[in-house]
Amino acid sequence: MQMLPRLKPLWTLTIPLVLTGCVTDSTALVGDYCRIAKPISYDSKTDTAETVKAIETHNSTWVCLCESDCPASTANTR
Repeated sequence: MQMLPRLKPLWTLTIPLVLTGCVTDSTALVGDYCRIAKPISYDSKTDTAETVKAIETHNSTWVCLCESDCPASTANTR
């Protein structure tokens, strides 16, 4: 129990840092994502079905966020 007083300053610094990660301005995050993310190509003959599915999910997200071409059931964030 003697270590708890030493850890208290650490928690008082860590909690505010964690809370600042909760940014509500989604346009900044989308803009950052679109600057670094690109669609991924794959070979359906050599890649596993799981890999193809993951790549298609990524590419769909990219098109929705960066090209503003979301399906009707998905909210457009831009």
